[in-house]
Amino acid sequence: MKIKIAPGTLLLTLLLALQNDVMLPTTLLAALFHELGHLLAARLLHIRIARLEIDLLGAKLYPAGLLPSFGAEFCLAVAGPLASLLLPLCLYRVSGKFAAALSLASLSLALFNLLPIGEFDGGRMLHATLSAHLADGVAHRVLSVTTYLSLLFLFCLSSCLLLRYGQNLSLAVLSATLFAKFFLTD
Repeated sequence: MKIKIAPGTLLLTLLLALQNDVMLPTTLLAALFHELGHLLAARLLHIRIARLEIDLLGAKLYPAGLLPSFGAEFCLAVAGPLASLLLPLCLYRVSGKFAAALSLASLSLALFNLLPIGEFDGGRMLHATLSAHLADGVAHRVLSVTTYLSLLFLFCLSSCLLLRYGQNLSLAVLSATLFAKFFLTD
């Protein structure tokens, strides 16, 4: 399996390192556990992964061919958030700042990835489910609408948080970046 890391990812890593003493390791461990969930599912489903790309918006696995079914796509997509939800359960009885931060990072990653947005796990799950029962064009249009509405919600939420508390500019930038990626590029 080839691994490709975008240069901007190094900048994000540096920014996380400057936040506080546990932000970087907990975020990286939560992301690693999430991706291991996908890799374990791929292994159990006998799906060979050709490459892993890591960029500012996360990681993406590319199978070495077409997936055998919509069910396999759904299982592959749900495995990451499932692993991210299991990690806080495993750490439930562990006390300490690091365990709490890791649980929060993992839970946040799971919930964020479950949003029905384009290439997110939630979007892939929705598309696989709809494609199994509807024409692919209809499934794609529904996913486009849910992506638009989810990103609009994130942007409105971040605007409210900015106005009310003066924080979460990063959520506004992220939602605007995702909107540009999904709707302003080919």
